[in-house]
Amino acid sequence: MKAIKLASVFAVSAVAAAVSTTTFAAEPVFKGTAGLEYKSQESGSDSAVSRGEVNIIGDTGLVYFDLDMEGSSVKKNSKVKKLGESVENDPGQDTTFSLDEIYVKTGAVQFGDFDGTILDNVAYNAGVEEDNDHAKDDFGNDLGVRYMVNDNLTVAFEIEEGDNVGSLNAAYTTEFSGVTLGVSAGYKMSDDVDNQLLTVGVKAPLGMATLSSFVRVGSVNDADVMNTGIGLDLPVSEELVLAAQYYTKGGESSKGVDEKDQGRTEFTAYYTPGDVTFYASYLAYEADKSDYSVVGAKVSF
Repeated sequence: MKAIKLASVFAVSAVAAAVSTTTFAAEPVFKGTAGLEYKSQESGSDSAVSRGEVNIIGDTGLVYFDLDMEGSSVKKNSKVKKLGESVENDPGQDTTFSLDEIYVKTGAVQFGDFDGTILDNVAYNAGVEEDNDHAKDDFGNDLGVRYMVNDNLTVAFEIEEGDNVGSLNAAYTTEFSGVTLGVSAGYKMSDDVDNQLLTVGVKAPLGMATLSSFVRVGSVNDADVMNTGIGLDLPVSEELVLAAQYYTKGGESSKGVDEKDQGRTEFTAYYTPGDVTFYASYLAYEADKSDYSVVGAKVSF
């Protein structure tokens, strides 16, 4: 528990340091995608969905934020029953508006709400469309205080919102001869259960392609973790890009209970003859009757 108190002092110090930092105004940047997609499932009904997403990103020099609006504009009620009665979004196809991340930057220190943990920074993967990366089990900590020791090494105290037990984490990356090597390690400061993770990731050129992979071992809530991923990106031409990714969880779903049929493979083809990107992706699951495919077209802005 002393470690938690020290980390809290570190966080308060970081906030105090930020107060004296000057800021400058910056116009927000709008990014996102728009398009349509059709999903075909081995088990279940096929469906068409919109591919609408808008990110509003701002950086004042002291504060960075990312607002994300994503979902469908489909409504539950086609008609208004009474004058002034609102039309509700369909709960199954609701458009969500969320604050993905917002944090303070002051020198080498950052603190606030981040989009994930630094432990995942070295879990490299290919650019597949769905990227169902369930094999990246972590502590679920997205709040924290980060200190960038140098360009390669970042250390952090991270905690899940609403929790009272944080984790001490570190991530290191280096590059040599075109190969990127990353290592991250984390320890959640709990007296009751075992929570510790080690991840090693490698990204390397393979001819025209780029190979990416990672291995994560350790334990989360006393359950063994043995997760792996390997992916490949292949730009065939300026218009055509192929990607493939395999994930699997080989540890335990809970203490003493082994994971079963947790592998999944995705193949994606992207074709961009102009402004519009056409794509097709197929996901093959080890679990029975879980395979599905998506085809669609989208424009990024």
